[in-house]
Amino acid sequence: MQKSRYITILSRCFIVSVFVAVLFIHVCVNVIAAPSRKLFFDVTLDEVNGGGRCLQVGFYGKLPRPDVVDKIVRESLEHAILIDPTVDILATGFLGDAVLESDQYSGSLVYKASQKKIMTYDESRGVKVTTSSTSTYFVEVQEDKTASGITPERKWLSVTIVFPKQPTLDVAYEAIFVETQKLASKGLDIGTHVNFGDKNVKPSWKYMMEADGSSVFAEYDAATKTLKRQGKVLKHLP
Repeated sequence: MQKSRYITILSRCFIVSVFVAVLFIHVCVNVIAAPSRKLFFDVTLDEVNGGGRCLQVGFYGKLPRPDVVDKIVRESLEHAILIDPTVDILATGFLGDAVLESDQYSGSLVYKASQKKIMTYDESRGVKVTTSSTSTYFVEVQEDKTASGITPERKWLSVTIVFPKQPTLDVAYEAIFVETQKLASKGLDIGTHVNFGDKNVKPSWKYMMEADGSSVFAEYDAATKTLKRQGKVLKHLP
């Protein structure tokens, strides 16, 4: 009788084991058959016609903090360099199919094989950047120029004034006037924006806006020595 009972127990165990095995196979088949989902980010590295490579870091869903995005893009580029350090690489961040904006990360990175160096996109173009500070705001000046191969070559200054907190319009435009006066002697056209945010965290910089939704911005025309906004003369410089 005990032997018969033992055989019955084994039979039941065998049936349960078969059922579990079938269930496991069924689940695995469904998982394999289901379309894959991009949970966070992926990285692709493509050859570019004419030389070099393009590294795309694509994010999906909720984008992490800008500093986290910067770290992921840089580390992805560092790994790509290991494949062949003799090839130039441009690394850019995306959210879905859209290139990330300036408030989402610090921008594209470039690996220059001839220099064995990672640099910002502007640095790779030879754009010189200088910074300074006053007691109330931070200033970044970019000595910009037309892209290589475009003639005649044109140079101009792109200035960003960054306040820690949003100032009044009067204070903002006075800062534009003061900084333009400092740079006018270079004899170049100057475009100046006023932002606010943490001077040390560039993606935190936000454009200061006018009531009509346009940014607080002014242009200095070196030929006429006038500071203008949307065609209206704000100041005449000596």
